[in-house]
Amino acid sequence: MQADWKNLPLGLPMTLASVGTLATLFAGKNLHAGFGVAWAALSFWHGWQHHKKMQADARKLTDCCRTKEAETVEPLQALLDSFQVDAYVPGRVRLRSTLLAAYPEWAQDLEAYIRSFTGVETAVINTLTGSLLITYDAAKLRQKPKLAELEQQIAKLASAK
Repeated sequence: MQADWKNLPLGLPMTLASVGTLATLFAGKNLHAGFGVAWAALSFWHGWQHHKKMQADARKLTDCCRTKEAETVEPLQALLDSFQVDAYVPGRVRLRSTLLAAYPEWAQDLEAYIRSFTGVETAVINTLTGSLLITYDAAKLRQKPKLAELEQQIAKLASAK
């Protein structure tokens, strides 16, 4: 019969190693260190055996406060929903989002993505303040119906401030 190392029960060896580590605390450095190393090695092995369960438990822990609706929200949609219009004049808009400040690693990719749109000249994110400044050629932007509609919505939000 071949030993199944992946499923070897480690409860008893880990308990013996932990008791040995504590029992040899004052007995001698070498013996104490030996039990400590054994305890650490068995703990890592135990973690390796159960890494999938630990990942699932971590996911459950982080998802415990989310609702079913929140699970279906895309990160990009959450970012779009978090924007507030700070200032608007045709050709220039400043938006704010707490998510931009919370996730500074998004800045470079988001700036590049926004600059890829027709008519957009610059897109600059200040991760300290969570602001996004977009400058654009209004005439070019308005040639695209969806972007023109987006500009109208931004103008409406800015006027409602």
